[in-house]
Amino acid sequence: MPGDPSPLIRWLCLALAAAITAQLFYLGSKPVAVGLVPVPWDKLAHLAVYSAITALLWVATAGRIPLTVIALVVAIGVLDELWQSALPGRSADLLDLVADAFAVVGTGAAARLYERSRTRDP
Repeated sequence: MPGDPSPLIRWLCLALAAAITAQLFYLGSKPVAVGLVPVPWDKLAHLAVYSAITALLWVATAGRIPLTVIALVVAIGVLDELWQSALPGRSADLLDLVADAFAVVGTGAAARLYERSRTRDP
């Protein structure tokens, strides 16, 4: 499609999304992560991280598989909460998962609207 990101940009976005996801699990398992961002501000952190992962994967796939991107990033959120429930001092939080899903769906919808606005005739 015209206007698609270059293969280099797509690979860089994929690599950055993978790196953020890996660090989410790795750093989230460290004791310093307990209470790092106080409630309710932790929800903003969830919104930022999951919006970034969604946007990066959207660019990496050139927006061609939107439902897959959304499902994948929500699954990452579910796995993150399950992972936290198994760590000392951490716990799973349904509101964190809601914030993750809101970020994913909101970012996906915004990306879709942006794509549509670019393809309309002036």
